[in-house]
Amino acid sequence: MATKTKKEETPVLNLPETMNWYAVRVQNNKERSVLEKLQNEVKFSNLGEKLARTIIPTEKTVSIKNGKKVFKEKIVYPGYIFIETSAKGEIASILKNINGVAGFVRSRSGDISPMKDYEVKKILVEQEITDNLDLSNLFTLGEMVEVIDGPFSSFKGKITKIDSEKEKIKIEVSIFGRATEVDLTMAQIKKI
Repeated sequence: MATKTKKEETPVLNLPETMNWYAVRVQNNKERSVLEKLQNEVKFSNLGEKLARTIIPTEKTVSIKNGKKVFKEKIVYPGYIFIETSAKGEIASILKNINGVAGFVRSRSGDISPMKDYEVKKILVEQEITDNLDLSNLFTLGEMVEVIDGPFSSFKGKITKIDSEKEKIKIEVSIFGRATEVDLTMAQIKKI
């Protein structure tokens, strides 16, 4: 006679879900608005703890416009936002309802695939460097520069004094064979 054994039950464990980074394709120039809408939708649904971090990698640039320094932030990967989540299915359904979103980047087989660790590390390290970059300190004492604007245009000289608050610089140039200090703005010089 066969004896009946009691069926063993395995306890249900509440293991933390793993967070993975995913790339989401969006229309160019709509990265910030899509990210804002996604964050708002996640707040209203109960997915707040399932969407950890979001990022739009940027880099800071400086250009001279009408004699003034203009600081700009440029998106490094136009058409993409990056999110860290454990709920790719729920996030995918939210993304379908946001204008300007093409969806998750998928593998060749059509599956939503997480980004590789080295890709994520590269993006996060580059963004941390950009966030900590101070563009007001573009020049250093003793550095050789060229004057690009004003009566001393095309002269080359060495920086002797920097006043970051007023954005003024003194450089030593050679005029008729004699070292002379000239007061300039940061917009009037460039690195050699």
